[in-house]
Amino acid sequence: MIVFDLGCTNGHKFEGWFGSIEDFENQREVGLVECPICGTTQVEKLLSTFAIKSHRSPKPSEVDPGQALAELCRFLKDNFDDVGSQFAQEALKIHYGVTEKRNIRGVSTVDEEEMLDREGVKFAKIPMPRMPEAASSAFISDNKDWDEEDEE
Repeated sequence: MIVFDLGCTNGHKFEGWFGSIEDFENQREVGLVECPICGTTQVEKLLSTFAIKSHRSPKPSEVDPGQALAELCRFLKDNFDDVGSQFAQEALKIHYGVTEKRNIRGVSTVDEEEMLDREGVKFAKIPMPRMPEAASSAFISDNKDWDEEDEE
């Protein structure tokens, strides 16, 4: 059995037990997974933390900062649509349902960031080095509740 942290579109969080990820997906597709609080079947898997207890103390591995930064840049490039200086406008369109939800990246001014914050748009600001594969500054939005813990 696998335990997943789940959440509904109304912001309720709960656990679900499934035989596999495929079982969860199949049950969700046919409407068998529903929020125990409000009954909606619009349910998504949430990111969750887990721990593995071991008797040995693992040795910390050394991380090459340059390699980690290159991997981050590659991940952003591969998984986020680059909307450039139109970031704030695109983030608002996504936030208000004018366009489809998707991961975006781009640049914005301080005034635009303040406006996005006032409108309730969740975004993260990630300074990026000048690299052929990345903009000098990237802002990303995956349109998920990044600060769900603050709302509880």
